[in-house]
Amino acid sequence: MNLFNKVKNSLYNPAFYNGIKEERLSRSFKYFFGLIAILSVVIAFALGVQLSTAFSVENLRQLANFYPKELSIQIKGGVISTNVAEPYLIKGTADDAAFAQDNSQNLVVIDTKNDFSVEQFQKYDTKVLIGKNFVVTTKRTGQFEFNDVSKMPDFSLSQARILHWIDLVGKYHWAISLLVFICVFVSYFWFFSFSLLGLLIIALIVKLLAKLKKIQISYRNAYQVSIYAFGIPLILEAIFILGGWRAPLPFFFSLIAIIIALSNLKK
Repeated sequence: MNLFNKVKNSLYNPAFYNGIKEERLSRSFKYFFGLIAILSVVIAFALGVQLSTAFSVENLRQLANFYPKELSIQIKGGVISTNVAEPYLIKGTADDAAFAQDNSQNLVVIDTKNDFSVEQFQKYDTKVLIGKNFVVTTKRTGQFEFNDVSKMPDFSLSQARILHWIDLVGKYHWAISLLVFICVFVSYFWFFSFSLLGLLIIALIVKLLAKLKKIQISYRNAYQVSIYAFGIPLILEAIFILGGWRAPLPFFFSLIAIIIALSNLKK
């Protein structure tokens, strides 16, 4: 019986679930890992296409244009310096969603000559303040986050360097896309694999509820039943991930698996 037939029968087929007790546990694992491999490939491909479109060379070049041509920032020995007169102000625009979210007058202010003070930060009325060895960002009204950069490695940033990186992205586009696909695939494969730990608890619940229905089942068989019953919830979870939706209830997918398992367990 192929994987897709097993997925179909896992929704409702008491005879199929009755035959699971004769199946080796390794075959149940083979079904589970085969299913999550397919789901991980689908998610990796779908997200990869979205990322590839969003971070195309054309879009990245448009983003690079927001960086001032005359500005060069350098970090050397944990100290930030620039090639422009300071304080250097970068104004936000109405098109900037992050800027429009509050009424800050400036998007970024660079002042590497003075030490940080709350009064000065408020005076600059900015979302980001870059200092001598720190970066301060606005979190909420009246709140900010202080980040120490004194231990960062030496680094320089300019529009020319950004455009050079973008050209490299374009040159190695397929290699980068493949790497992103592999990373996303591996991440979600491991994410789904951890469900096997949760199924240990679900199997115990299925065994106890089956006992209430006067159905005798070993814990090993309850675990196998739970693995197959979790197939449909796994597919639903993948759909929720691709749709960017949140589960309506805590342990939503686990509850579905328990319901499927119990509806298929017959005397």
